[in-house]
Amino acid sequence: MTVDEQYDLGASAEANDANDMKSAEVQKRFKAFQWSYLVVYLTVMGADWLQGPYLYKLYTTYGLAFEQIALLFLTGFLSGAFAGTALGSMADSWGRRKVCLLFCVTTIAALCLRLMEIYPILIVSHILSGASTALMYSVFESWYVSEHTSRGYPADWRSRTFATSTFLNGLVAIIAGLVANQLVDFWGVGAPYVFAMVLLGFAGFMISTTWTENYGEAQGNRDVKLVDALKQGCQVLFSNSNILVLGAAQTFFECSMYVFVLLYTPAIESAALTHFGYEDENQKLPLGYLFSTLMFAVMCGSLAFQSLDRQASVPNARGLVSTLSKDRLLVLALSIASAAFCCMAYGVSSVRLAYHAFEFTTGMYYPSISSLKAEAIPEESRASVMTLLRIPMNVSIAIIFWNIEAISQAMLFAMCGIMTFVGAILLVARYNRE
Repeated sequence: MTVDEQYDLGASAEANDANDMKSAEVQKRFKAFQWSYLVVYLTVMGADWLQGPYLYKLYTTYGLAFEQIALLFLTGFLSGAFAGTALGSMADSWGRRKVCLLFCVTTIAALCLRLMEIYPILIVSHILSGASTALMYSVFESWYVSEHTSRGYPADWRSRTFATSTFLNGLVAIIAGLVANQLVDFWGVGAPYVFAMVLLGFAGFMISTTWTENYGEAQGNRDVKLVDALKQGCQVLFSNSNILVLGAAQTFFECSMYVFVLLYTPAIESAALTHFGYEDENQKLPLGYLFSTLMFAVMCGSLAFQSLDRQASVPNARGLVSTLSKDRLLVLALSIASAAFCCMAYGVSSVRLAYHAFEFTTGMYYPSISSLKAEAIPEESRASVMTLLRIPMNVSIAIIFWNIEAISQAMLFAMCGIMTFVGAILLVARYNRE
């Protein structure tokens, strides 16, 4: 080997070492950035999970009738459709970090009002929480996607964050259920809501100290009017068929998910008498353990997505794995969900397996839909488009909830099976993979 060849070989080795060092440094910075988002996201979701298990129980201690409670939930869904959309649409111009802080403030206010036994105040509480929920599922994700892009990280790393967040969210849900039980045992049914306020205060502190601001427009034009923001969002929405298809899939799946959340407890109690060996309808069911196993299924779904997505992304991947792009993983999730709902509708003996199969698809659904929306929605109107996409879902859920007493459980589950199947067909037929 000549001296020149040795020199070239040495220079090449040094360049490779430098690239490896750079790659390791980038990975380290990405991990730090990723966890700055996940700490806030998981804290916010933990506060949300704490509110669920005892909300109906809280209202019954106030002496409210089922119709009054139903009206409160209906108010929340409608507020999410309209007030939440208005606030979320302005996040692109006001600043997404500011609107995330606004979420923390409005949710804390809603929880304070929820502890007052005055029905008109409870309605105001659900107006605030409905709007806040719309922000929770749109603006936080918009902030992350924008920050991820502006820092120059690879686009395919976004799916890692979404899969990790779904997995850890399942773990947080399990912990939140156990914590809520302990809080109620020690301090009463209002205690989980007080602790949720503490968590939201911590989330607000982390946002204000560790997050930077980002906008849909580089300069952050605060003079943009709500009508203009909504108009721009609608123009983007209806000019891109992929966004419309993803919005339809989101509406069908998440409508089905909320119906499942509403019905799974009475459905499992009914199934217990028929299939599970419970002879007395008053016999106590281990619902806490059931909830934990359902959340474990969500975690398994997110791990499955992460594994399949990584294998499909490997250069020169072969076989079936190479065909599993994110949109096809979403189709797979919707198809399995449809089959699970059909099993629930017909009340087959494996209904418990159907419940867990659906929650498994939830773990696959969230990282896949989030990754696809991040690719399809342009940065300048990301938050407004994402909140607009939630309008059909909120309105549909409000209509279903308003008429829920007139529709049998089997029919509702059958409707969910049809909706998720239609969502899968739409993705196969109309989604354009570029």
